[in-house]
Amino acid sequence: MTAKKKTKQAKKQHFCGFWHSNQRHHRILKFLIKFNLFALPLYALLMLDWQSGWLQSFTADITYSLLQATGIAAERTGNFIAIQLQNGSWGAFINWDCTGWKSFLALFALVMATDFPLRKKGTGLVIMLPALFAVNIARIVFMFHFARGFDLAYFDLVHATIWSWGLIA
Repeated sequence: MTAKKKTKQAKKQHFCGFWHSNQRHHRILKFLIKFNLFALPLYALLMLDWQSGWLQSFTADITYSLLQATGIAAERTGNFIAIQLQNGSWGAFINWDCTGWKSFLALFALVMATDFPLRKKGTGLVIMLPALFAVNIARIVFMFHFARGFDLAYFDLVHATIWSWGLIA
């Protein structure tokens, strides 16, 4: 065998040996490909600008009920909820992004991209999706309580920074 052929064969064995000996890289690549495939519905919904009025209304129903139950006298018109502040009133519209739909789809894609059996993935989603919805509702209710307690001085900071990063985590 010539030196050139030996070098070529050694390079091939090195690459294949690296790839096969390092199953972790293979699993990570497989996960990333599957995650991106399962994330396609998110991109499709964003491009189509599709929205679920039912989920928005359901989110507003629960939020309004929890505000009433926690002692905040809120007024509701459709998906708009208003509360009294120290210097007037303030309200928020429960829009499509308030429902947490992007987080639901991201969680779905993350779970489905794993190598766990389908039954285990289903069990995880049955537990984690409602938990994520509850955390999202708590986030919305908290923001109303925050606005009532601190007025609107730090509202944007708390809403945009803390809760956005909190839901990502």
